[in-house]
Amino acid sequence: MIKHIVIFKLTQPYTSGEKKSSLKRLNEIFSPLGKMLDFIIEYKTAINILEAEYAGDFVINSTFRSLEDLNRYIASEEHRKAVAEASVIRKTKIVADYID
Repeated sequence: MIKHIVIFKLTQPYTSGEKKSSLKRLNEIFSPLGKMLDFIIEYKTAINILEAEYAGDFVINSTFRSLEDLNRYIASEEHRKAVAEASVIRKTKIVADYID
């Protein structure tokens, strides 16, 4: 199995309300992907509950059978559309892919 972890951290400046609405929007954009593509084994999204400088704000935690399936996900129209929609939200991203 291949684990694909993506962590977003919103970039400042933003108000508390802007942060909350941006995180809600990220969840609305990415959470449906787990049900759209039948080759995804597991797909979870979550908003971080810890306020710390070192903490990310939003995570996607997904599992695929193979590296080929992960690459299918990354290249899929559904994923590309989600990435485009999320591009208006100011954020940084870190990704970890590993064999589980």
